[in-house]
Amino acid sequence: MKLHFTLFCTLYLFVLSFSCQGQEVLLDGEFRPRFEYRNGFKSPLADSLKAVGIGLQRTRLGANYKSNAIIAQLTMQDSRIYGATDIKQTASLGIYEAYAELLLMQGLSVKIGRQGLQYEDGRLFSLAPWSNTGSAHDLAMLKYNNSSFEANLAFGYGNKNDILSEAVYDVTGMYKDISILWMKKTILNGLNLSLLGVQEGFQEGTTAALIKNLYHRNTMGGTLELKNDSIPLSFLMTAYAQSGKSNASTDLKAYLLAFKVNNKFSSSFGLSLGADYISGTSPETVSTQNNTFNKLYGVNHLFNGFMEYWATLPKAGLIDYLAAVSYPGKSKLSADLTFHHFLLAKQMIVDKLEVRRNIGSELDLVFNYKLTKEAAIQLGYCSYFTTDGTRALKKVTQDSHFPQYAYLMFTIKPQLYKTPEVN
Repeated sequence: MKLHFTLFCTLYLFVLSFSCQGQEVLLDGEFRPRFEYRNGFKSPLADSLKAVGIGLQRTRLGANYKSNAIIAQLTMQDSRIYGATDIKQTASLGIYEAYAELLLMQGLSVKIGRQGLQYEDGRLFSLAPWSNTGSAHDLAMLKYNNSSFEANLAFGYGNKNDILSEAVYDVTGMYKDISILWMKKTILNGLNLSLLGVQEGFQEGTTAALIKNLYHRNTMGGTLELKNDSIPLSFLMTAYAQSGKSNASTDLKAYLLAFKVNNKFSSSFGLSLGADYISGTSPETVSTQNNTFNKLYGVNHLFNGFMEYWATLPKAGLIDYLAAVSYPGKSKLSADLTFHHFLLAKQMIVDKLEVRRNIGSELDLVFNYKLTKEAAIQLGYCSYFTTDGTRALKKVTQDSHFPQYAYLMFTIKPQLYKTPEVN
């Protein structure tokens, strides 16, 4: 608690020192407790096991500074499971974001430090807002922006420790180096085309010889999106291809196609239809080739069902047909009901048995209620309808509960301090 208080005071003094100079400074917070009921979340739960209730909380304290030449952001974060520590816990505070952005000239800036990335709908790079920790990358980024065109060029290079010569880099799920090029162009009012290219380097192995060499995974594609408040129809179409290597000895050739069409029939009713096709590897494919698309650093919860059965994709890939009904609501209440039907993109063999391509369906119901400008409540209930294919992939060999998942989440974002406006 002493460390928490010290860090808070440091942030507050940081804010006051800049505000005295007439700069724009904002100090804000986030308190986000979530209570979940898990009865077959992510995988069917055997009848011999008991469903569980769990509480999680994410707490953030952020300071943002802006001047004519600099933007700086520092966000401290605490992520916890209720009951994971005793009442005399040690401090668990960490850093979510810490970066500075320096304006080089009009429209051109460089941004360096730990920073969250969100491109389009978050398929490949996302802030992962549902996660209790979120996602952020250590990058140097060159940014360009004018009224109709944006571009980011970013590079990152990682080491596990403070080392003096090249060493094994085995941080789970991380690249040794990464290069990102993203561009977005406004074609017409509300119609935007974005392109994204990513190259990641990974060490070939852990021996002295192999750590010197990198294999690369390349991802290229784009998104066409129409979103204009003056017309009821909107859509998003996405296509990505991957090449290079999925490991040191396996070639990678994969792709992802997705579309979603939304129509707002009235102020209180909307309908969405969509499909995802994520390529997979068939049993006949040679062992030196991988055709299963990798979703990189996108958000798991938003796509392919809130129960996250296929957050880790099947080797055979995935097809997701979805239909959603929404109540946008002019008042404080809104609601969404989404149905997913899942199929394997390719045939798949598990334990020498062929898996049926129908791997189940999911129904997600979510209510949102905005209490105030700074506080909101979200209530969700989800159920999964399993098939023989689901049980084969999840390796369920005994009777299981009917898969259900429910949650109640509070999001409270108070603005603690803002530089007074100068008239």
